[in-house]
Amino acid sequence: MTTTGLLSFDLDRIHSAPPERVWAAFTTADLLRRWVCPDPEWSVSSCEVDARSGGGYAIRFGPRPAGDEYCETATFSVYEPVTRLVLDVRTAGADMDETTSCTVLLRPVDTGTRLDLTVAGLSGEDVVESMRTGWQWCLEGIAEQLAPAA
Repeated sequence: MTTTGLLSFDLDRIHSAPPERVWAAFTTADLLRRWVCPDPEWSVSSCEVDARSGGGYAIRFGPRPAGDEYCETATFSVYEPVTRLVLDVRTAGADMDETTSCTVLLRPVDTGTRLDLTVAGLSGEDVVESMRTGWQWCLEGIAEQLAPAA
């Protein structure tokens, strides 16, 4: 029997907001709700956050009228305010049931905050591409939410 090792990917982004605001995007339900589903044809039907070590979040989102195609639950296994967050995430729904580990590192830089994201534990190349695309959308959504008002 041949087994395939679990896969991962890394993304990074510089946000023009201080680390405290980027941290809040991951740990405040109202902000998380706004960027976690940036596809305009999708909706978030519920979003709850328990912002503490051992806490986490639960989100229901998707394209069905009730926005309940997928459920994503996460536990904050590492919770180091404004610097590091490790989430054990389960995404389950119509065509996916994946458990991953997401590490978010935040560092102040001259122009704001550098966000380094690692998503690990993915089961296949197709899942890597799907999750990478989703996280790229999400990082853009965070940027839009944190952009200064015009």
